[in-house]
This record gives sequence, structure tokens and C-alpha cells, in this order.
Amino acid sequence: MSSNKSSKAVNDILPKLGAVIRASSGLASNDIKFYKSLDNSIDSSSNSTSDRILSLINELLDSVESNDIFSVETNTLTENWNVVSGILDNFLERSDVSFDKLRSQQSSESGQPGPRLTYLDDSTNFNANNSQKRQVKPQTLFKTSVDNSEKQPFKPLLKVKPHSILSFDECFKLTEETEDVPSHYEQPYKTEILKQEYNRSILEKSEPIPFKDWETTEAIWVDSIESLNSMLSELKKVSEIAVDLEHHDYRTYYGLVCLMQISTRDQDWIIDTLTLREELGILNEVFADSKITKVFHGAFMDIIWLQRDLGIYVVSLFDTYHASKKLGFPKHSLAYLLERFAHFKTSKKYQLADWRIRPLTKPMRAYARSDTHFLLYIFDQLKNMLLEKNSLGEVLFESRNVALRRFEYTKFRPKNSNNQSNTVSPIDKADPWKNLIYQYNLSPSRSKLVKALYEWRDTVAREEDESPRYVMSNQLLVSLASLAPVDSAGVLSSSTNITEHVRKSSKVVATIIQNCINEIEEEDLRLMNDAHDFYDSSKIHPTEITIENVETFEKIFTEHTENLKGEIKSSSFSESSKLFGRAIDAEQNFIRFSPNLEVSRTIDERLKRIQNGLQDFTNIAVPIPTHDIPIENKETKSEIHINELPEALEEAPQMFGDADDIIVLKTKKVQRNSIKDLSRSENNEAFDYSKANKVIKKQNFFEARKEEKKLDKKRSSDTFDPYSQIPDGGPRPAKKQQKLLAGKTMSYRSKK
Repeated sequence: MSSNKSSKAVNDILPKLGAVIRASSGLASNDIKFYKSLDNSIDSSSNSTSDRILSLINELLDSVESNDIFSVETNTLTENWNVVSGILDNFLERSDVSFDKLRSQQSSESGQPGPRLTYLDDSTNFNANNSQKRQVKPQTLFKTSVDNSEKQPFKPLLKVKPHSILSFDECFKLTEETEDVPSHYEQPYKTEILKQEYNRSILEKSEPIPFKDWETTEAIWVDSIESLNSMLSELKKVSEIAVDLEHHDYRTYYGLVCLMQISTRDQDWIIDTLTLREELGILNEVFADSKITKVFHGAFMDIIWLQRDLGIYVVSLFDTYHASKKLGFPKHSLAYLLERFAHFKTSKKYQLADWRIRPLTKPMRAYARSDTHFLLYIFDQLKNMLLEKNSLGEVLFESRNVALRRFEYTKFRPKNSNNQSNTVSPIDKADPWKNLIYQYNLSPSRSKLVKALYEWRDTVAREEDESPRYVMSNQLLVSLASLAPVDSAGVLSSSTNITEHVRKSSKVVATIIQNCINEIEEEDLRLMNDAHDFYDSSKIHPTEITIENVETFEKIFTEHTENLKGEIKSSSFSESSKLFGRAIDAEQNFIRFSPNLEVSRTIDERLKRIQNGLQDFTNIAVPIPTHDIPIENKETKSEIHINELPEALEEAPQMFGDADDIIVLKTKKVQRNSIKDLSRSENNEAFDYSKANKVIKKQNFFEARKEEKKLDKKRSSDTFDPYSQIPDGGPRPAKKQQKLLAGKTMSYRSKK
């Protein structure tokens, strides 16, 4: 009976919820605050509805049998909607868990039990005060302070090199600088990664070893030298380990490794890498041992973080990400592998959590532990599947390429780096600020302003060891570049998301913008003056060209060439073009001038020679014999008389001796208006209105003719002549009927 009531309630509620969702979505697209300011009734109605919804949410929270869910104490939903959103997400996840348990229970009752999923206990305290506490930056407590200056290439943090083929001293030699690659230190374990073989057990199929029970085991917290040494002794006894890292990059420039999780077949460890940052180099005794297989999932960034912060390098890596890709799985995430092979469902809410906080909450420790607890069992399954398909060698090859990756500072990265390079830098592009122009569709005239703001943001982030987006977000930078405020008030009002650094340095930011605007205006004015001077100088007569003119032309051309080189030097054209790349970057000038040559005297001499030569040609006279051309005197054909011809024509010399040899062409009739006709036309009207009726009748005639043609065509279509030669005289084909409308086309009306 109760089930019928609940199903009836669900059937009644769901249609109403759909209408509510549609109505709320429509309201969200409008400016409710604007309408509330216009009408007090709308304001009061909206506030009362908000209070009612808030009370319903609190009633729902009171029905939960958990002590870690609190009621929302805000007066309106808009004041702290993130809290409500987090609570609803928690409810949805718990509902998902309950439905899965119900399905597994029903399948077991039907005699077909399915795999029982284990869920991460992610109950979270939603008290806003705990999440908004200001954390102390852990890098301020490091023994070795963080250096973001990039004065020299990145030097590996190794103090000793266990399991080495190449000696320790040879690894710390700077390479010679080339045209594309600056001087740098090589990856210290490059030789070992390429030459040392994997453990032979990885090349043979084996029965997967089950993992320990999740609910009855706990991870060991490692935050001291004693616990670190104890863990190290246990790791040396095994042939494979699972490793994962938790990273933070919002309140630091390069990033921080906050946690390291290591699991064997029997035990899990969670290492506090913030506390033991200086002592974790001893783990190379295990990580550099080729006989111990290190299992990661998606290690392409873990390799970089390990060597950058801890000085740890990985030999004999097996990346389950590349294994899942090679096996053609529909998804390649760790969450998918956990659910498929370990029947464990994790939570996504901690992927971007702040892992710097200490002590860690119980759900955060459980999430960190779940990343490696099941990974060795998944490794056994993937290894056997790869051996069946003869694809294990390809996965090991890709894993070795990941292990070869090398961290390098931005200033010393390869100039022509590509996606196939194993060198990783915080900024991989030469002019990263240009991406903002393309991404946000800014005008190219704002390039100098965007570059200046980007460089200021990067400088402040390096000095205070903050991420650039924490100092100034990209959206805020674009807003400042678009609006270009030149005072402190304008900077603070340019966006609603003003960061703390921009608020404190609003005058500095305004000064940077003002200086950029002045530089842009001065540059535009200088280019206009150069163009004007060049236009004026182009009017100089060749005899007036001096050495000073040539030097001026060369200076202007050189400046424009340098500007052109500066604009396209770092573009993808100059980097990728093998034909024009070096020509564009060439430092040589295209105009050369030697001050020893007397250019003005040479030009004058050559000009005189040319003028003398032309004078010689002008002194040559060539006589041309001419003859009189007889012209017929016919007054009927033309009113032009011979007597009216000019005297120059009568006195023309004769070109032919015999007049019979002349071929006379037929004269063209040319009608010329006499003076009388011209005077008569000037006195008359420009239009002859006497013929207006004829024009109107002519138009009526054409209209009548059209009507007659229509009648003839109609008659020809009505009668059919089988012997007619006109194709239009035949019967017309049947007209094609239009398709009827699909579906119902009738309407019904209720009778009352």
C-alpha cells in the first residue's frame, strides 16, 4: 500500500517539477533585479518565494539522518548559493548510491547477484566557515626558499644517484647552446631509462592478486624521518608499487606537490610532501630501481612534478593510461578503471581540492588512498590483456617516453618546441599574451597594452610566488585592456571580480595603461611623420639627391624592417617555415651604403651625358614630302565648302606627283547643324508636348497587345490539333498533387 502511495506521489510530483524548472529557467534569462526595482509587488513576491524555497530546503535537510549536514542560515538564496548547490550535489550522489544498493539487492533476490559496488565515504561538512579560512602558505616554511627568477637553467635536485649507469658528475654538465636549444642540464636518468630492462615478471601472464579489503584497512600517514625510513625498507622488498600525487598550483607560481600516495599489495602510505620536501630524495633507491615496476595512471605530469619539487626520477614505469588506450577502452580515466575492475566508485569533488590544508579531512584521505589502493590489481588485469594481444611492448615504449620528460624553466626552453618534445616548461609559447588577443577577439591595436599587463602580472606572481591567474585573471586583464582606464577609480570599476593584488596596485596598473597609451600615440605619430617625410623626399629631383637623403632613406627603411622583424619573429610562420624562417630572422640589412662614393657628382655627370645624347637626336631633321588631296565640292552632301578650309591645308605640299595614283575613299555623310537650326532649337521647348497623346496611346497599345497574346494562348490550350507543329498546342499533363500533411489534421470540439 505504501509503495502505491509513493509511486502515485512521484507520478504527481514529476510533471509539476518539469513546469517549475521551465518557469525558473525562463525567469533566469531575464533581469529580475531590474523588474524588482520597478515594481514593489514583484519585489515582495520574489522575496516571499525565495523564503519559502529556503524553508523547504531546510526541512529537507532536517530529514537527513546525518550530523554533518547543516541548515542554510542565509536569508536569501542568492547570498550563498554555493552552499545550497553543494548540498544538492551530495543528495544526488547519495541517491545514486541508494539506487545501486537497491538494484544489487533486487538482483540477489532474483538469483543473479551482480558485482557489489563500494563507494567512497565522502560525507563533507558544509559549514562555510571551515572552507573559507585563510591558509598559511606552506612554501614560507620550506628550508630552501622558492626561487622563481630563472637566472640559470633548471639544475636537477639530485644529491646522489643510485642505480646509475652514467656517473653523477657527468649528469651535471651543461650542454652547448645551439640555435634552437639553449644550454641546459640533461635528464640525469635518461641513459638508465633507455637501457635498463624491466622486471621479467612483467613479461609473463600471472593470476591477478586481489586487493585488500577497503573497509578494514587504513593508510599510514608519513610525516617524519622515522616513518619515511620504515616505509622505504618495506618498499625495497616488493617487485611493483602503485604511485600517485596530489598537486596544487593556484597559490604558487610553479606548483606544489602536496601529497604522495604509495601502495603495495599489503599496505597503503600517504606521505606529507610539504613537511618532508627536503628528505624525499632517498626514495630514488626505489624509484630508480629497474627491478621494481612503478605503476602510475596518467604520469605525464607526475614525472615533471617529482623531479621539479622532490628530485625523484622514475625508471621502469608502467602507465595504465596508455594501456587503456591501447586496449581500446571507451574511457581512459582512473575512475572508469576503478569501477570496471575494482567495482569501486569514487567522487569527483576532490579533484580540485586544496591539498595544502593540514590536517586532512577523513574524506580527503580516503580519496587520496583510493587512487593507489586498487591500482596494482588493475595493473595485473591490464598486463594479461596486453599480453594476449601482443601489445605490451608498445605500452612499455610509451611509458618510457613519459619517464624521459624533463622540466625546464621558461627562459631556457627550446625555441622551436613542439608537441613531440620531452621538455616541459610552465609557459611553452614564445608570446603567450597573444593567445589572449585571439581567444577574446581583441583588436590588434591593443597588443602593446595586453603585453604590458601580462608582463606586470607575471612579474608580481614571480615575486610573491602566486599563480598569474590569482594575481589577475585573464578576464580581468582583457577587461582592463579593452576599457583602458587611466586612473585608479577606473581600474577598480572595470570589473566585478577585482583581485586583491589589482586593488592594492590600482594606481600602478593605471600608470602602466597610461604609459602604453602614450607610447602607442607617439609611435603612430612618428610613423605618420616618417610617411610624410618619405612622401616629400620622393619629390626630390634626381639632381638634388645628396648623401644626407640616402642616409635618411636608409634610416627609415631600417626602422621599418626592425619593426617588421619584431612583429613576425615569434610567429608560427617564422618558426615553421623552412624557406623564409632564417631570411626573416637575419640580422643583415638589405641596404648598404658606402660614404666614400660621391653619389651626387656621379648622378650629375650621367644626367649631363643623357641630356647631350638627347640633344643630338633633336638636331636631326627628316623632310616628309606631301601632296594636295582633292576634295569634291558637293553642296548637296555637305555644307562644308572648300573656301572655308584653313589656309594651312591649302598650302600643304603635294605628296604625289600624279593625281590618278590617289585612291579616294567614299566620303561619309556628316550632317552638321547650321547656325539657323541652332538658333531655332534654342528658342523652342526642350520637350515636344504635342505628341504626348501619341505616347499614351502607344502605351495603351502595348497593354492591349499583351492581353491579346494571353487570349491567343488560352484559345490554343483549349483546342487540340493533332497535326499542329506547335508543341504547346497539345494537352497539358496532369498536375502533381501536393503531399498531405503527416499526422493528425483534425480538431475536435467538446459539446456542452
